[in-house]
Amino acid sequence: MKRKLEELQDTLGAFVEQRDHFVLVVGSTEAEAAWALKTLKGLDEESPSDLFLLFSQDAGPPAAYVTALLANLEAQLEGANTLKAEQGQAPWPPLPPLCLDVRQPPALRLRTAFEHVRSLLPPEGDHRLVWALLPMKISDRIGFAQLVGELLPRDGFQPWMRSMRVVVRDDRESPFLVPALRKQKAPGVLLYEPDLSTAALTDSLAQEALDPNVPEPERMQALLQLAALDYAHQRFPAAIEKYSLLHAYYAEKELRELQALCLQGTGDVLRRVGKLELAREKYQQGLAVAVQTKALPILLNLSMAAGDVSLDLKQYPDAEGYFDISDRVAAKALNPYAKADAIEKLGLARYLRKDLGGAVKAWRDAVTLCKSAEYAPRLRSVLERLVKVYGDAGMRPEQQACTQELRALPKETQA
Repeated sequence: MKRKLEELQDTLGAFVEQRDHFVLVVGSTEAEAAWALKTLKGLDEESPSDLFLLFSQDAGPPAAYVTALLANLEAQLEGANTLKAEQGQAPWPPLPPLCLDVRQPPALRLRTAFEHVRSLLPPEGDHRLVWALLPMKISDRIGFAQLVGELLPRDGFQPWMRSMRVVVRDDRESPFLVPALRKQKAPGVLLYEPDLSTAALTDSLAQEALDPNVPEPERMQALLQLAALDYAHQRFPAAIEKYSLLHAYYAEKELRELQALCLQGTGDVLRRVGKLELAREKYQQGLAVAVQTKALPILLNLSMAAGDVSLDLKQYPDAEGYFDISDRVAAKALNPYAKADAIEKLGLARYLRKDLGGAVKAWRDAVTLCKSAEYAPRLRSVLERLVKVYGDAGMRPEQQACTQELRALPKETQA
């Protein structure tokens, strides 16, 4: 996996550095486009002298697409001007009126924006302007192809293209740009089709794990990722075998956080195949290791997992204890969302052991927390629990109050 991502970074970085091509067409799936955007963001952070503008808006009809893209650009420029004002610098000028005139051809509006932003680069020094048009979805393929076609240097490089690089996306599963451009041998255009599919990444990880030239810690990290993939694809015996090997390795190296992570992975596999007692034992072992570290996320995940499997085993007092640990760890980690999750499950454990008063108290606390953190999905879930418990107890006013709160939630929250 590391090799595949390094290849992506090297390719994109080399395109930014070179001077002979204006456009790079990346044939990719949606997931691969997301990797490309993340990689370009990383290059942006590493290249303070260059300006990267990244756009992932869905590509519908060209006019609407360019309008959305330029609205995003305006927001980015406003953010930059806010920072400039804080630093006592003069603001950048706004986009030219032509850019915002929807009566103008979309390609002309976009090119005008290109020229405008290019004019903002300092005249001295080696600066590059990188535009990444990587829509997650391309619903108007013809319109997007026409828009990209207007940007190609068919008549050679134009003055407005100087110091500029453009990265665009084609749909690798159903390509429409790459075949046409390859057939035309379009000048100034590079074509790149990375394979970041699950199969390719898995193969890359396997090669890293077996390569004696790769440092041992990196090989173990690759094996850890392979174990997670085995679990995701229900290759449970293979996952157990890898986690066991990794646990022994990390225990020997006294890498407690990774040791605890392997114990949690083993517990997850055992729980998935129905071996609940063994799963809980692994979670408990993981907690014993995790408390020796300051890794709050691992401690939180293990305590939640131990609580969940205790619920599965109908060992409700134990579950309550684990969720209480999760509540306190989430508070220490300043994570209100995990804290709300833990409190809801704490209330459930109390409810299942017939402590209705304790359950209601936990759920009311969860409601207060969810409102302050604006955690709408969990708020809806907890209110639904309160509606039921109040109804079962014949507490009609309280039930009606919770029902009204549920109805007042935004529709998208109720969906």
